[in-house]
Amino acid sequence: FDKFFRQQRLKSAGKDLLSDLRLARSYAVSRRAQYGIYFDQNARQYVLFKDVVNPSNYTYDVGDSVVKTVSLSSIFSLNNCTFPNTAVVYLSTGSASSSGTVDIYNAELVKYVRTDVLASTGRVRLTQS
Repeated sequence: FDKFFRQQRLKSAGKDLLSDLRLARSYAVSRRAQYGIYFDQNARQYVLFKDVVNPSNYTYDVGDSVVKTVSLSSIFSLNNCTFPNTAVVYLSTGSASSSGTVDIYNAELVKYVRTDVLASTGRVRLTQS
């Protein structure tokens, strides 16, 4: 039963990240500004931000407007982030600054959930190991 509960928590953490990526895209389109998610793998957290400091670099910089910060449970880690500068930024068109993936990993289960972002459309998908 405990393993099932841990698998559900992993799946839930993946769905939360998926929702936050979609929220960043929705903000970018509706507010006609760049919004993104920065993945801090060492701190096991991600930041939803408005890209105001240096929008042409598609990065999270000191001074960007933080919308929210999500800290993962200590049983999870953020791994295999393939986004440049560990951030994905959505443009006002709904497209993303780059395609990439990031995993939320549970070492106890040796399982992960992966979010994939397609740059041309900004589409986000969740898969499980």
